Amino acid sequence: MTAINAAMPHDTAPPRSLNERSRAKPLVNDSTGRFSTMPLANRNPRSGQDAGQRARRFVRVGLYQRWPTLLENDHLRSYVEAEPGWRITLRSSDYASGGTLKRPGLQRVLAAARSGVIDVLVVNHLYNLSRKTQHLAFVLDELTSRGVRVVSAADPAFDTETAHGLFLVRVVSAVAEIEQTGALADRRDRRRHDQQSADESPLAG
Repeated sequence: MTAINAAMPHDTAPPRSLNERSRAKPLVNDSTGRFSTMPLANRNPRSGQDAGQRARRFVRVGLYQRWPTLLENDHLRSYVEAEPGWRITLRSSDYASGGTLKRPGLQRVLAAARSGVIDVLVVNHLYNLSRKTQHLAFVLDELTSRGVRVVSAADPAFDTETAHGLFLVRVVSAVAEIEQTGALADRRDRRRHDQQSADESPLAG
């Protein structure tokens, strides 16, 4: 034993036991359920950076108006300014009928939603998007299916991020489906009636 001690340098610490090494580096449970002695911060250096970017990210807001007025402009701007973190990044308007979807301003909004460049769309009234139920259902589906929140400044009850707002979207979709089914049935019945009238005509055959 004396010879071994003499061969070992005096400034070299004796090897630590397994229990001592475990106490020196506490085990950390990671997201996969496995344990490691490496701190989570070292194994995922971007996690803090990504969290900071998400915290600093502002909400990109689009405005859509049909037959806009100065009073409505001020109302929508005040509405957005009252929401923390909201910033207007798109303004679009049309001087056209709400009975058609062929409106440049509306198509610009839909393109922005498809490109993922807006988070929220603010309108004064829901009928600004369309006054036809089927068209309105289509526009709402195009927006919400791409993660765009739709809110009405004049009717705070309409907000697609609330249970009530989602219920209204479902109602609009259901009514649009009923209207479409009824329209198809009307056309079918009309064709059948016209065919029967032609067959019963004395000139037939």
